[in-house]
Amino acid sequence: GDHRDLHSFPTRRSSDLARPYKVYTALLSQSGTSAPTAIVLENTLGGTVVWTRSGAGQYLGTLTSAFINDKTSCLTGGNTNNDVAHSTTQRNNDNAVVVESYYSGVKTDGVLSKTTIEIRVYN
Repeated sequence: GDHRDLHSFPTRRSSDLARPYKVYTALLSQSGTSAPTAIVLENTLGGTVVWTRSGAGQYLGTLTSAFINDKTSCLTGGNTNNDVAHSTTQRNNDNAVVVESYYSGVKTDGVLSKTTIEIRVYN
């Protein structure tokens, strides 16, 4: 018989399970007229997303050829207990997503405070 040591079989971690998408999950913060800063929780896109400020309350996350048309889903979490502040994330083109932050309906800087964003690019 074949009596292999149990330890020769690697334990499967949940991170090894095949998902039908690549994902970028981060906590975004922004203040003044600075570019957003990201605490990246997970990034399987295959490159670094670079954040820039393109205007008041408007920011681009750029990674060349990463955000495929009709395959990209963007989710945005809430901002800490603040019902007049909100933000949105959407695909801009193959190379960028755009995050917009609002205060009382007006695009405003300084709204993002470890705000969760998740970008999924499906296979």
